[in-house]
Amino acid sequence: MNQRYVITGAPGTGKTAIINTLKERGYSCVDENSREIIAKQIINEGEILPWKNQIAFENLISSKRAKQYASIPKDGIYFFDRSTIDCIAYLKANNLETSAEILEVIKNCEFNSNVFYTPIWEEIYTNDNERKESIESAIAIEKSLLEVYNFFGYTLIAIPKLPTSERVNFILSKI
Repeated sequence: MNQRYVITGAPGTGKTAIINTLKERGYSCVDENSREIIAKQIINEGEILPWKNQIAFENLISSKRAKQYASIPKDGIYFFDRSTIDCIAYLKANNLETSAEILEVIKNCEFNSNVFYTPIWEEIYTNDNERKESIESAIAIEKSLLEVYNFFGYTLIAIPKLPTSERVNFILSKI
């Protein structure tokens, strides 16, 4: 049984807090790499930013996610803060085409058929240097994420809007 679980959702919906709590409880987790790339690009005045060149940005993210996926052992439980499928959803939300590179990565990265997602939660949504999307944009991203994961045959499980420790308990009760 595939024990590689994706946690997805629009920006600002608590995914990182969930991943951090899973780590604190001893679970193996693969961090989301977008914020790190954005921060480096801002410091270096780079162009590979979602608001400057989203296609290049998603290709880079996809490549890094493929390397993360390939680097972990095949057995054991792993939680991923997003997958390459998220790259497609972000492109789709902005009416951009998916590259062949991203589609190739998806073929080589298989996850458990159940994907957990964090629904839009306006009360906890905030912006910062790396998260510039408006709440309206985040809602559009969520819609795109749900559509794309469904298209690829995944079953989406909404994580209830509860304190983080209870959200983690919910996820663990479903695996």
